[in-house]
Amino acid sequence: MIFSNNAIEYTIRCIADIAFPQKECRVELGDVPTLVVDPDVEIKFIRPDDSSVEFLYNGNPCCSNVKSFDNKVLLKVFSLSENDHPFSFDGKCVHVNFDMLGISFLLLSRYEEKLTGHRDRFGRFCYEDSLCCKYELSDIPIVDEYAMLLRKFVQESFANFVVARREPKFIPTHDIDFLFRFPSFGKAVKTIAGDLFKRKSLRMSCRSLSAYMKSLRNFRQDPYVSAVYELLKVSVENKLNSQFYFKPLRSKDFDSTYNILSPKSRECIKYLQSQGASVGLHGSLYSFADKVIFTIEKSRFEGVCGCEVAAVRQHFLRFNVRKTPQIWQECGIRSDSTLGFPEREGFRCGTCHPYPLYDIVNDRVLDVVEHPLVVMDTTLFQYRKLSENEAFDIVRKLYDRCVAVEGDFVMLWHNTTMFGELKSWYGNVYLRFLKSL
Repeated sequence: MIFSNNAIEYTIRCIADIAFPQKECRVELGDVPTLVVDPDVEIKFIRPDDSSVEFLYNGNPCCSNVKSFDNKVLLKVFSLSENDHPFSFDGKCVHVNFDMLGISFLLLSRYEEKLTGHRDRFGRFCYEDSLCCKYELSDIPIVDEYAMLLRKFVQESFANFVVARREPKFIPTHDIDFLFRFPSFGKAVKTIAGDLFKRKSLRMSCRSLSAYMKSLRNFRQDPYVSAVYELLKVSVENKLNSQFYFKPLRSKDFDSTYNILSPKSRECIKYLQSQGASVGLHGSLYSFADKVIFTIEKSRFEGVCGCEVAAVRQHFLRFNVRKTPQIWQECGIRSDSTLGFPEREGFRCGTCHPYPLYDIVNDRVLDVVEHPLVVMDTTLFQYRKLSENEAFDIVRKLYDRCVAVEGDFVMLWHNTTMFGELKSWYGNVYLRFLKSL
């Protein structure tokens, strides 16, 4: 069974947390699931049927368009008769007249990823196979939109019902896939030669040589290290709390690009911590599906940090809906921000609010809170091949929608996307966006 009582209660509570923050809520299960708020407001939902999943994913379900709570976007609602309003009020209870819970559960729990075995070359669920793609929901946090629409109707139905507004946040995050541009003499020679012969730029090659010579005198002058400090500085100046995710690998480990145990790596991490930045685990390529690997990496990284580490983002955004959430839960992870599509910006989970993940194997709510990733730098220039102006406009549009639904705009900007051919992207997209806030 897909829509078990646990799944139904989980979905209703996620919606309630968005629609009615700081309100006491109670869920009553049965043929007509009911949310009781504060304590006199009753909201009755249509209980989704497992057969509806087939229509949603492979078929052509009954689908209508309604205006969002602020009339800014059109929302798709499912299983709503043509002449019906999405909500009704009988003088006592609010009735949700469309299937709000079905698609919300599939997106929040990531159950939809179980419905197809197709994966990309990195073993990742593909955007093209998603409900977001099928119903053009990528730019709309549909679960949040449903919740805000519900809030509006409840407030119109109950005159004295007041809801406190949640303060939205911008959360800058940075995956440190490479900490050093010149980790060794051999790599330095290869980089400098590559600038000259592969990228055919004498100017770039001379700049790399100069940067390498400076890094020999002070490792903080290495372009990738200085980029980390620059990202921290910019966040502090803008009163933001950056989150930095480090790969917990040693020199000879598979996919290692720097030694997390080296004095230079330790110094960098300790400095970030001393400045109040958040430091998290960037789980290596295979840790997303292997508890033994993940446990070793987490323990090693905690040794470097000198404290418990409870935040993660998986390398390459790899995620297995059957395995990864359980690994995180059992290893003491309490915060993740992996869940965004590499190839498409937007709302993979249907929300920009933090919410608990769901274990679809054991039908239970987990203690791991997901902070959905909304946009990543490489998505914009590598996958989507946008211009800088197009990228900025998209970033700003997504941010504005997050603010509208009182959610969090989680953005990933790598320390490697700050110089050379990509230097202008840092200034014309990332810094320009910060200045626009």
